[in-house]
Amino acid sequence: MGKDETSAKKRRKINTSVSIENTKQEPVDIYKKVVEFEEAEAQLRPAEKDATIFRKICHDVRQLFSDIADLKSKGNDEAKDKIAAKRIEASLLLVALKKLNRLEKVRTRAGRDALNKEKQRVDSTHLLLQNLLYEADHLNKEVTKCLQFKSKDEEIELVPLEDFYKEAPAEIARPELTKTDTHQLQLARLEWELHQRRELSGACNELVASKERVAAAIAAARSRLDALSPHLRDVLKATKPLQECLALRLDEKRDEARAAALLPSPLFLLYANATAYSDVLGTAVVSVAISGDEDEARRLDQTSNINSELVVSNDSDSDQDNNEEEQREKKKRHHRNAKISKEEKAEAKRKEVLRKHPLSIQLTIKVPDGNAMNLIYSYLLHLKIVVVKFTMSLLKPITGVSAADVLNGDSILHELYPQDNGNDSPHPATTYLLNAAGVTQEFQHFIPEVGRPYIWAQRMCGLDFMSVVGEDQKFSKPVQPCQSLSVATVENFIFTLKKRLTSRMELVRELQDLECGKILPVKEMGPSRLLGSLTQWQSIGWQEYCQAPSTSFLISEGLVNSENMLYRAIITRQSAKLVALVAVSCDYPKTAPLFSLTLHWNGTHHGGTNDDIRDIERIINTNCGIKENMPNMLSAQITKLLTCLDILLETTGTSEFPPDKIMIQAVRGRNRMKPYKYLNQGTGMFIQY
Repeated sequence: MGKDETSAKKRRKINTSVSIENTKQEPVDIYKKVVEFEEAEAQLRPAEKDATIFRKICHDVRQLFSDIADLKSKGNDEAKDKIAAKRIEASLLLVALKKLNRLEKVRTRAGRDALNKEKQRVDSTHLLLQNLLYEADHLNKEVTKCLQFKSKDEEIELVPLEDFYKEAPAEIARPELTKTDTHQLQLARLEWELHQRRELSGACNELVASKERVAAAIAAARSRLDALSPHLRDVLKATKPLQECLALRLDEKRDEARAAALLPSPLFLLYANATAYSDVLGTAVVSVAISGDEDEARRLDQTSNINSELVVSNDSDSDQDNNEEEQREKKKRHHRNAKISKEEKAEAKRKEVLRKHPLSIQLTIKVPDGNAMNLIYSYLLHLKIVVVKFTMSLLKPITGVSAADVLNGDSILHELYPQDNGNDSPHPATTYLLNAAGVTQEFQHFIPEVGRPYIWAQRMCGLDFMSVVGEDQKFSKPVQPCQSLSVATVENFIFTLKKRLTSRMELVRELQDLECGKILPVKEMGPSRLLGSLTQWQSIGWQEYCQAPSTSFLISEGLVNSENMLYRAIITRQSAKLVALVAVSCDYPKTAPLFSLTLHWNGTHHGGTNDDIRDIERIINTNCGIKENMPNMLSAQITKLLTCLDILLETTGTSEFPPDKIMIQAVRGRNRMKPYKYLNQGTGMFIQY
């Protein structure tokens, strides 16, 4: 028995081990099968059905949780059993929810894969479309090139087809062949064109020979006239005593007319109109003269390429420049030198682009006191503009330093007309012409060398560049001088400049008196007794004017700029010192000077910190009691300033400045206004404005 049991146990162990080995050899992947099953189920089941099941399960879970909560509130044994059952039921529902979640994720993944496949298909289709479009565009370009191809014979302007068959002989036209073959027609028309051009060439040669015969006849006539010229000169020389007796300027006018014929058209127009006004007003007011090298002007006039364009500065023209230099050196028979440096080439081009006409016009305008201004008008050949330089002719030298500055520099012509300072070229093509010549500097850089291109100078010569400003300024046609514009501008300019010169000479005399501490009396400005005194008057620079704290408002508002004439006046009365910075505009006395005040007494006070100083500045700068364009306006303002300073100091109540003037009220109002207004009644009194 024992042996049989033992053998039976061994058999069972062997069978068990064999079954285990078979199981291990053939494993089953249950997760994979579940996943495959759920993927197939997700494809078969619609998502709307799962959504309905999801909402029902959620509702059942909420109901179970509510029931469990109610049962927990009872707390008996029966409730515990029901709670356990409901928990199991809720767990099963949660398992169902997880399955629904897996199914939805499977659907989402499948949708994404399908979307990616569709995107790849669309991208490949779009790439294929782009390739086809590129090939189509390339083919269109090739077709366009073939259609636009032009042969050399197409550039020849042939006679119309009807005229060809009418005029051409039969051996050339061959209508039986050319009307059916376009190629033979084109060859026949070209042959007829060659035949016509040969005939025209022969006719041209005959005309050239006829021209030479006429030129020979003209030369013979000119030689006879040249032989007559000495006899005419002898006749004119014999009439000189008669010309001197009758005070005739025939020789001078003849010389001027000969020189005027060599002037460029803008300067000639200026000369003609200015000469006409000189004849009307007299040489004591306006005189005109032509200066310069007539021989050089005559050679320039005979040169045919004066109006040729400037050569653009680039690297490609270096060979041409070298050839011209070699030819010039051979002509002058100089020894061969080293190559010209780039700086020398740039300087030569700069001189060429700024080249003036050899002749210029000198216009002299005199004022009644004998002083005069000499204006020199020059014409730049390549830039096509007129520039002006000037000098002053004074009968008496100016003694004052500040007075001399009034007639120095370009301030006397500054803003003779509004917004016309002559700081830039009025011609819109100037910048292009400078760049074409390789000049990098702006035109302002050359003003000290050539002069200022005032707009009124262009208009005096009949040039109006505003009429040619357009979209293409580089290639605009040259401006033609206008006679009516020159006539109107010359007349207006002469009277405007005379008025400016008269005002400047009056200002010079006024500044000379101020430098000496002398203030011209003005009856309308109040009592003649002034206790303050002008101890200093001198000119200052723009930098010093800007550093003063009292001038910041005038500068910020644009009322004063560097073009104004700037001065400093110091007025003292006992221990009080008033420093006045005065800005005189170019069109004085049309525009009154502007004062900036600083009082040194018991501290430093100016318009930004003291109301009294601000009131005085307002009274002085707004010309209270001063008539517009009145003579000696600057002296009148300084007289008013001295009066206001006396009023200010005498109303302080200090023993240093006892009251000297009659005032109804020393101060008035909440702002304690001082009585700066003079009332000419009786002996005179001061009241508030």
